[in-house]
Amino acid sequence: MYAQIIFFIALALFLILLVRRFASTPQVIEQAGHLALDLTRRIGRFGSQVSIRVAEQAKKVKGNIPLLADRPVATPGVTGEHQFWQEEVSGEAVEVAGLFEEGDEFFRQGNYDASEEFFLKAATRSPSDARVYARLGVIYLHQKNFNDAIESLKVAVKLDKYNPSRHYNLALAYLGNDDRQKATVSAREAITLDPVTKKYRQLLDHLLERK
Repeated sequence: MYAQIIFFIALALFLILLVRRFASTPQVIEQAGHLALDLTRRIGRFGSQVSIRVAEQAKKVKGNIPLLADRPVATPGVTGEHQFWQEEVSGEAVEVAGLFEEGDEFFRQGNYDASEEFFLKAATRSPSDARVYARLGVIYLHQKNFNDAIESLKVAVKLDKYNPSRHYNLALAYLGNDDRQKATVSAREAITLDPVTKKYRQLLDHLLERK
């Protein structure tokens, strides 16, 4: 079809060029013009027929392709295994919360050994929870176990580096271990994160005075 259209167009152009070059009388030019115009109209009608046929063929092809709305869509469901996993996570979270409550209660009573035991269990259940290591660090500070306090609070800072209290407690642990240089660095970090809390500034002033 397209080859025929191209042929007719080329023929019409050829006639127009031929007449312009060799015709010598207005009558010949006029007759050639009418012929070219008639040929152009035929090309137009033929092109319309081709367009109609192409459209009909496209409809036939489209009829064989299911629309997106007609296609089966897999609806995500929750399997029994997935429900069990969700229940396990939820139950574990409840267990960790219970360990926190017990540990905090023993801490308020001054029973640091018992409190430590609960938070160590919480660490095994939730090893990426910065609060666990922060509480262990505070317990060790009260026990004057500064080495373990430093190690625990370093983990808390790593997991929760934008919490100024983590840096403040780490500064206290370094100070208790007589490492004033590292204590000063941690105190400055706490002030950078929270320039309002007075105890952070007081600790830094104390460290600078001792220097």
